[in-house]
Amino acid sequence: MFSAVKLSGYADIISRNTKIGGLLAGTILLAVATSLPELTATISASVIGNADIAVGNGLGSIIFNIFFLFLLDIYFRNKRLFLKVSDDHLYTAVIALLLCVVTAGGLMLHYPLSFFGISVISLLVVVIYVGGMFYISKKQNDAAEEEGKKASPDENVNIRRTLIKFITFAAIIFVSGSALSISGDVMSNTTGISATAVGSILVATATSLPDAVSVFVALRLANVNMAIGTILGSNIFNVLVTAIGDVFYRDGSIWMDTSDQTTIIAIAGFVLTGLVMIIVKRDRTRNAFTYMVPSLVVVLGYIIMIASILFYNGST
Repeated sequence: MFSAVKLSGYADIISRNTKIGGLLAGTILLAVATSLPELTATISASVIGNADIAVGNGLGSIIFNIFFLFLLDIYFRNKRLFLKVSDDHLYTAVIALLLCVVTAGGLMLHYPLSFFGISVISLLVVVIYVGGMFYISKKQNDAAEEEGKKASPDENVNIRRTLIKFITFAAIIFVSGSALSISGDVMSNTTGISATAVGSILVATATSLPDAVSVFVALRLANVNMAIGTILGSNIFNVLVTAIGDVFYRDGSIWMDTSDQTTIIAIAGFVLTGLVMIIVKRDRTRNAFTYMVPSLVVVLGYIIMIASILFYNGST
């Protein structure tokens, strides 16, 4: 968790002070930085052949991120921060919705078509992600040019030293993220807890802690746009992480070898992202209770879903 937070800071410095700066490079670099635990955990689970942990980690991180965002909104309810959200987040939310639809469809249909051992679902996820990031970058860069804003690098920043620190903490994350998957696999095999429950609840929560800390800091500073941008950006990358895991999964297709519970998690991600879009468009509310209703629904819904997964696991 500590390493991922440090990694995020170094990624931000690199994106703002090099020729690869700009929104697209910054968004991709920062998304990889904050979501690197999910990436390494999913790849490790794929390599050892545990599809449920690989998919459950990526998709479970999505619903945990949104759950924590709404939980903090209740905590900071007196500030009513979500009434100050920019409509620009709708572009990212639409991409997240498309990715959730493709993911849920792939998990339900178990579509067997693949190219060079990679599922067509994974390829579609990559196309949507890359196309969406270029579109968002173009829209926001155009807006920045209209406002006459131009980023100026900091002459006091030592990029080489920053890169070395970035790589060092990335290596720490790689080792610890891999250990999460391996220990999760051992746990599911020795305790009777389903791999889906381990991946979507335990591993996903652990790998999402860096995002949670970032969101808490942003909301404490009343920077709600940074908070929601972090969540939505990480969520679309987490879907991409699942597709990347398919490349390393050699026992067939990762989309065909998962349990039905992962489909429920993908659908939950779609619904929660839709609720995020609703709050982005909302600009006023009657009182504190009506303001908190969407957040209360999400928090209670998350608790009920986790309880149902654990109950299903216990009954089987």
